[in-house]
Amino acid sequence: MDTLKREVLSQRVRQVKPSGIRKFFDIINTMPDVISLGVGEPDFVTPVHIRQAGIRSIELGHTRYTSNFGMIELREELAAMLHRR
Repeated sequence: MDTLKREVLSQRVRQVKPSGIRKFFDIINTMPDVISLGVGEPDFVTPVHIRQAGIRSIELGHTRYTSNFGMIELREELAAMLHRR
């Protein structure tokens, strides 16, 4: 066996530059009061009422994607809310 220390990453891999989005996330992580939703993972615990609603939806079998147009009930409520403004 080769007595030279093996590199965990190849030289070629070590030369790959970080992506622009990676740099962006690194900058965001240094800023106070910024909530990054870039990868869909907020840095706070989901409020209990939202977790409970998610569990309830799963238990009721609501586990499929909606139409690309969204849920009609939600669209109607949003339209009514905007109309009241």
